[in-house]
Amino acid sequence: MIKHCFVFQPRANRIETDRYYFRFHSKEVVRFFGPWLRRYETYGAYDAPPEADRFGVRRGRLTELWYDNVEAFIEAKPLQRPYTPPPGGWDKFFGTDGAVTIAPAMPTEDFLGKEPAPEERPFIRWYQVIGYPDRVSPEEADRWYVEVHAKEAAKQPGLLRFVSHRALKNPPFPTPWLRVSELWYEDFSAWRKAVIESPPRYTPAPWGGSYPFVNMVSTFVPYKPDVDFLKDNPLIP
Repeated sequence: MIKHCFVFQPRANRIETDRYYFRFHSKEVVRFFGPWLRRYETYGAYDAPPEADRFGVRRGRLTELWYDNVEAFIEAKPLQRPYTPPPGGWDKFFGTDGAVTIAPAMPTEDFLGKEPAPEERPFIRWYQVIGYPDRVSPEEADRWYVEVHAKEAAKQPGLLRFVSHRALKNPPFPTPWLRVSELWYEDFSAWRKAVIESPPRYTPAPWGGSYPFVNMVSTFVPYKPDVDFLKDNPLIP
């Protein structure tokens, strides 16, 4: 199973964006290729603290569309449908600084091997879409991420869960984003301690730079989506 992942921060305000998204776009998606979808969920992002801006944080939405496989995605033709454009055009709706990729639905790596039960404690999900500098080999960069960096990041104090999904090697559309990772924390205070105040000692990337060493667009979202468009009929803002 695979998932088509969108992290975006519209240039329009949240109310205007959700009004269009819930009233028109999501309903057209379900109408056009709902039979191919296994999940179609959207999450409203938390208002992350300013310290998160260095990690390409977006405060708009995360949306995931799940399919059985790449063949189902290709057959559904989600990128070729005649959608009603949003007010102001697509650039205003999606902006130009989001991230879109496609990855296995199940993590390809689980660096902690545990998952907190949502009923036992609160937590936030730091959802990261990752690419690598153009001047380096994607294969070598990804090997460094998995074998070196992720093992050190897993030592962050208070980290509750850390999983990652290696994006499809031959995606059905071009994208510079090669990995999706999730790191879970109890709250933003715990995130700040783990990432800003008391982080582990990181081995620099072979290409240099500072933490997080990669190209990144990220967002913070809750455990459960705002809307499951295959099941819910959301109220129009």
